[in-house]
Amino acid sequence: MENIAGIIKDKTITLYTEGAIDSSHFLRGYDGKCKNVHGHTWKISIWIKGERSQLDKVGILYDFGNIKKIVNLLDHQILNDIKPFDEYNPTAENIVSFVYGNLKLHNQDLQFKVRIYETAVLKTTYAEMGDWE
Repeated sequence: MENIAGIIKDKTITLYTEGAIDSSHFLRGYDGKCKNVHGHTWKISIWIKGERSQLDKVGILYDFGNIKKIVNLLDHQILNDIKPFDEYNPTAENIVSFVYGNLKLHNQDLQFKVRIYETAVLKTTYAEMGDWE
């Protein structure tokens, strides 16, 4: 292990951030209450994994500004009105896939893990997708 001025060069870096999205949706073709428009405060948790060699010239592994752009696409929206949810139901499974896919668009070489909580209050149901367990 090389250590120059206190910086370890051969270790994996894991970043974590979380946020919330307020939006509404409905599920087309669903036989139940969720066929009607209703809202959620979605909690989004994101882990990003990479190596020090993947830092940019500023020393950033992944710019959290890219995450903010993804969040802004979904926040305070009727999800069914925006692509791709005008064709695919905005289920937790499809939303987590959308967020994960957009993260990968910014950097294919990093590993991402995304967790979406449909409602972060009073229950622990979530969908998850990523490059590791």
